[in-house]
This record gives sequence, C-alpha cells and structure tokens, in this order.
Amino acid sequence: MTYRFPSLNGLKAFEAAARHLSFKAAAAELGVTAGAVSQQVKRLEMSLGISLFRRLPQGLLLTPEGAVYLPEVSRAFDVLTDATEAVAPALNGRKLSLGIDPVVAERLPKGWPRHSKELDPYIRETRSTNDVELIWSNELDALLLAAKTRHGALSERAICLSGSAAPVYFVTRPGLAECRQSRAIREALDA
Repeated sequence: MTYRFPSLNGLKAFEAAARHLSFKAAAAELGVTAGAVSQQVKRLEMSLGISLFRRLPQGLLLTPEGAVYLPEVSRAFDVLTDATEAVAPALNGRKLSLGIDPVVAERLPKGWPRHSKELDPYIRETRSTNDVELIWSNELDALLLAAKTRHGALSERAICLSGSAAPVYFVTRPGLAECRQSRAIREALDA
C-alpha cells in the first residue's frame, strides 16, 4: 500500500507552530530558525492546497482547516511515539536527569518527585542545583529553576505551582522540550 501524506518535517513544524501559535516558539522547540519553520509550514500548505494559519502581526491563528488538522496530526505523532516505544523502548523511553534549584525544592511537596510513583517512568535521577551549564555539558537533561535563565537557545516554560504565586521554570534543550518525559514532569507540577 502506498501512503499519501506530506513531509514529516512539514507536519512537525505545523504541529509545533499550531500548539504555540508562534513560529518563533516552534523554532525554539525544534531547534531550528523561525524562518525554517515558516518555510516548512508554507511548503506543507502548498502541498495540501489549503492555508493552515492566518498570519497576523501579533502571531498566528489557525484557520478552520488547521484547527481540524491539528488534533489528528498530534494523535498521529502520539501513535508513532507509542509504536517506537513498543519496538525500541530505549529510544523514547529514556528517563531524564533533572536538576532542582534548592529554592524550588522548598516549594515542592516533601520528597518530590519520589513522593509518588507517578514520575518514576520519566525521571532517572534528581540533583540539587541551579547550574544551567549542566544542561550544556549533558550532565542534566532538564532543570527546575526559580528564575528565568535568559539562555535563548534553551527551552524555558513557566509553570504555576498550586498554592504559589511565583512561577517555576522548566528548562531543557529544545529537542527535549516536548518529549513525553518533559510533558509528564510539567503536567505533574501543574496539577
């Protein structure tokens, strides 16, 4: 059987841009330039013969077609991820090493993340640190910081902890920003 679908790179660019409603944020996640994401999306739109976004001065809006397409493309990537984990669990199933700023640790539940088994499949080890250089040297995969890093090449997401007014920042390399492990950690903190 021959499958007819557009470029996977175009689909990845669309999916990331649609989630963020920003080419710039999608580029940071994918580790490419905003121009590259824009071009991939434009090629995807040309191959489909439809517009997926309305490009506005303040950002992007999904067209009705884009809004219908996004959940199905996301679901397809989830299916591919699940299939990959089934045959090569070490590839996507790698647990992350996580640094936790001591200031953040004081705001987390006692014993977090080991206080429950929920994050065991996603976190290999934790370390008390706020040193961003450990991400660059591959000693850590991610950090929970009390303050913004100002390292533009890293992905940085603000998370609001329950019962706390000040956000916590989840920092990682762009390629790990949307992996299953990172999403699970952010969702556990955001609950």
